[in-house]
Amino acid sequence: MPQHLKASSTRRLAVLSMLAASGLVIFVFESFLPLPWFRPGFGNIATILALLLFGFSDSMKVTLLRVMLGALILGRLFTPVFVLALTGGVVSTLVMAVVYKSTRAFGPVGISVLGAVSHNVIQLAVAYFLFLQVGELFIFLPVYILAGIATGTLTGLVSAIIFERVKDRFEL
Repeated sequence: MPQHLKASSTRRLAVLSMLAASGLVIFVFESFLPLPWFRPGFGNIATILALLLFGFSDSMKVTLLRVMLGALILGRLFTPVFVLALTGGVVSTLVMAVVYKSTRAFGPVGISVLGAVSHNVIQLAVAYFLFLQVGELFIFLPVYILAGIATGTLTGLVSAIIFERVKDRFEL
């Protein structure tokens, strides 16, 4: 392997590791918020940056590392909370990647909002189908959609600011 490619892959691994670690730290800190059943999802900044810088595969790796290591650290691995976080993270990463790949009409903010809303909607669906089977659960759907729009906008804005500052350091 040529030296410049080796350095490039090493740099890529280092950046992805830092993204996963920073997303993990934010994920863990958010778990201590005093609001039950609500997390702003700022750890998703790491996933969005990985998507914009490196693509779908690496963004999914960042998501999986963040959620799995976070659950392990918090003692929630294989609990219902873990299942909800994992399905929400995987689905939102898929949605963001499909939208980003299929159209450039959405920037980081639009991608983030779609990811946040899809995360919240899939979590309600999984909670219903796997755990609660209570139709009244969907009364929260409008609140979760509005919360996804608000937190997704903020997460997307932060992601856009960071991306604008670092994108020139990568061959995009």
